[in-house]
Amino acid sequence: MTTSSSAGSQERAAVSQERAAVSQRQHILDTALALMSQKGVDGTSMRDLAAASGLNVASLYHYFASKRELLVAVLQERGFIEDLAASTGPAAISRDDLDGLVDILEDILRSMLEVEDFIRLMLGEVMRGQETAHVVGIELFDATQAALERWLEESEPAICNGPGAPAVARVLRAFLVGLFFEHLAGVLEGSGDVRQVFRERAAEAAAVLRNRR
Repeated sequence: MTTSSSAGSQERAAVSQERAAVSQRQHILDTALALMSQKGVDGTSMRDLAAASGLNVASLYHYFASKRELLVAVLQERGFIEDLAASTGPAAISRDDLDGLVDILEDILRSMLEVEDFIRLMLGEVMRGQETAHVVGIELFDATQAALERWLEESEPAICNGPGAPAVARVLRAFLVGLFFEHLAGVLEGSGDVRQVFRERAAEAAAVLRNRR
C-alpha cells in the first residue's frame, strides 16, 4: 500500500514538474517576442532574455540553445509551422482538387496572420541584415516550398504540366508572400475582413491555374 502511495506521489510530482516546465517555456517565448519587438534580434542577448524571464543564463540555455532555436520555437508555439504541414494533408482536399488548393493557400495565409507581429519583426531584422533572422526566413521559405510541391505532386499533377511542381510551387509561394506584403503595407485591395479577402485571392489564383490547363 505504501509502495503504491509512493508511486502515485512520484507520478503527481513528475506531472507537476512537466507543467511547470511548459509554463516556463511559454513565459520565455512571450518575453523573447516582447524584447525582440522592442530591441530587435541583435539587440536582445540571451543574457537580457534570461534577466527579463527571471532566470540565469544557464537555465535559459536548458530551454533554448540559441537565438535561432528560439525564433523557430516562437513559430512552432504560434502554430505556424505545424499548420503549414497540416494544410497539405488529406483533410485539406475538399470537393475537388482546385478547391483544395484554395483551402491550402487560405490556411497558410491565415497562419501567417496568427504570427503577424513576429513576421513584422523578422522582416525588419532581415532588411537590417540580421543573420539569425535571415537563416530562419530561408528555412520557412524552404518549408513552404516543400509543402506546396508535395501537395501539387500528390493531388494535382496536371496543374504542373510543363513547368513542373517546383516552378508552380515557387509561383504560389511568391503569391502568398506578395499578398501578405500588401496586407502589411495597408494596400490590400478589397473590403471587409482580411480573411475573406485572402479567400477571394486564393480562389483567383486557383482559377488562373484552372484556365492554363
